Amino acid sequence: MNAITQHFNEAFSRKVQDWARRRQGTDPHSSHLASRRIYILPTRAGIIYAVVVFTMLLGSMNYNNNTGFALTFLLTSIGIIGIYNCHRNLAGVFLHFAGSRPVFAGESVRFNFIIENQNTYARAQLRFGLDGHQEICDVLMAGDRQPINVRINSTRRGRLNLPRLLLSTRYPLGLFRAWAWINMDVAEVVYPQPAPNAPAAITNHCGQSISGQQSAGDEDFSGLRSYRVGDPPKRIAWKTLAHTGETLVTEYHGGASDLVWVDWHDYPASNPEERLSLLTRRALDADMTGNLWGLRLPGQMIGPDRGATHRHQCLRALALYDPGSGHVNP
Repeated sequence: MNAITQHFNEAFSRKVQDWARRRQGTDPHSSHLASRRIYILPTRAGIIYAVVVFTMLLGSMNYNNNTGFALTFLLTSIGIIGIYNCHRNLAGVFLHFAGSRPVFAGESVRFNFIIENQNTYARAQLRFGLDGHQEICDVLMAGDRQPINVRINSTRRGRLNLPRLLLSTRYPLGLFRAWAWINMDVAEVVYPQPAPNAPAAITNHCGQSISGQQSAGDEDFSGLRSYRVGDPPKRIAWKTLAHTGETLVTEYHGGASDLVWVDWHDYPASNPEERLSLLTRRALDADMTGNLWGLRLPGQMIGPDRGATHRHQCLRALALYDPGSGHVNP
């Protein structure tokens, strides 16, 4: 019986959500909550309050008690004022999307927002976030702006779309709950989870694989390995040490250039996700050295470069790569 009831509630909730989305459409990144978008219903306490007031009304009518009538009408007036103020507390709020940052699979994506009150009166007890997990903005003074964020756990690489958000309040009496749905077209990229380490893939400056053993030199980056006693300090990957606390040493192989290629074909693996994880680790290691490096995927090549923008471009390509079609999704 409980399973049937739960299934019915979920189906009904989906129908209501779909209707609300069709009714209001997609919200811009700066949204204004107009009155027509706000829904309001009594809470459990509000229902009990209404039952008590109605019972008092019946008793006053039965005994023709003027004091009972006065108290009943007073409580009814308080309830009506509560409805008005609960709706007023939410109407006219401005919500601005303030950006987000890409993360690796398994980490939480933080979507940043700013709640703004452009009215001449203060607002209180605003709840914002996902349905079931909301942050509380206790007081929002007239003309004030407050940052607030929504965290969503990522489970796999790709594009993480921001789900429907909920802005609600039960102020001032807790007898009624007013809420509005926020449907922004916002997404963030989730990079593949990097492997703990990646075997060195030796390529020359033309991007062709080199087989056989070569003598160590100071030209072509090969990979990172654990520190061994006697390694020169200049070979220590100081950026990696600062980020992870692990002492690793850069390895080089003889060649004509410092150019490094992170190539799909250098890491054969039965599982494409495992291969992408290895490529991600390889890309991060290459970026830590500060050398020029590029990315080769079937159907796409990103030329050699360095820096944060280049790193994001390559990791984004790995995140959105579709092994089935052999292309990077737009």
